[in-house]
Amino acid sequence: MKITAITGEKGELVAVVHAHISEHDRNPSYENGPHATLRPRPGQKFHELVAPEKLSTAELRSWVVSQIPSV
Repeated sequence: MKITAITGEKGELVAVVHAHISEHDRNPSYENGPHATLRPRPGQKFHELVAPEKLSTAELRSWVVSQIPSV
């Protein structure tokens, strides 16, 4: 599953969203309907990852933290 993890200035995990943010607006399946995207605040970084498909919320968070060295 494609996810984007967002970290703050100190490397702390801020959020995890499904999809790679860099691909969101180019995906033709979104058509012309409403959709949202994220914009980094100053000091925040996006990390695009591919996570295993069947993880609980807690498992996904732990997996993300293990993939980003600064978290």
